[in-house]
Amino acid sequence: MIRSKLRKQRAGLSSNSLQHHSQQTTQRLIDRLDSGKLSCVAGYLASEGEIDLSNAFKWLHLKNVAVTVPYVCGSEMRFALYERGHRLVRGKWGIKVPDPITDVDVQSIDMFLTPVVAFSSKGDRLGRGGGYYDRTLCLVAQPLVVGIAHEFQLNEGIVATSTDVRLGAVVTEQRWRIFDPDVTRILEGT
Repeated sequence: MIRSKLRKQRAGLSSNSLQHHSQQTTQRLIDRLDSGKLSCVAGYLASEGEIDLSNAFKWLHLKNVAVTVPYVCGSEMRFALYERGHRLVRGKWGIKVPDPITDVDVQSIDMFLTPVVAFSSKGDRLGRGGGYYDRTLCLVAQPLVVGIAHEFQLNEGIVATSTDVRLGAVVTEQRWRIFDPDVTRILEGT
């Protein structure tokens, strides 16, 4: 119920609201990240009203930080290198993926910027429901996971399970919320 309601609300944002939220959120992200502490960041290519990270990707590329994006292969989520000017094609479920795909080892990713359908004030994350992020992130020792969301996606009704990977932080158009002090290792001035 929460998932379908918030997905519908997110997808129903006006293009102006989505653009404004995306600009505000990515600026908050860029303002706090210390690129000198990052060599590879996983992001995503936005769809269905998700926050657009393209400005963050441009900034990361200018700082010589590799950017990867997820793609689905069978029942697995993998990450592909995403470079400026990369040609994009529609992958599984119509989600854009780089073409050609250059796989990146998930263990080499310093930080995962993940889209959320909903998040709680404790760092619980509700995704699209396929479990791809949870299954992938459980393979990484202490993954640094930062949720990217609209402020209206804050919802205390999320029921986390033992297989759910918690967010270390979430960034919205209004603010950062840090749930795991380990996130501060990639922030400016820490």
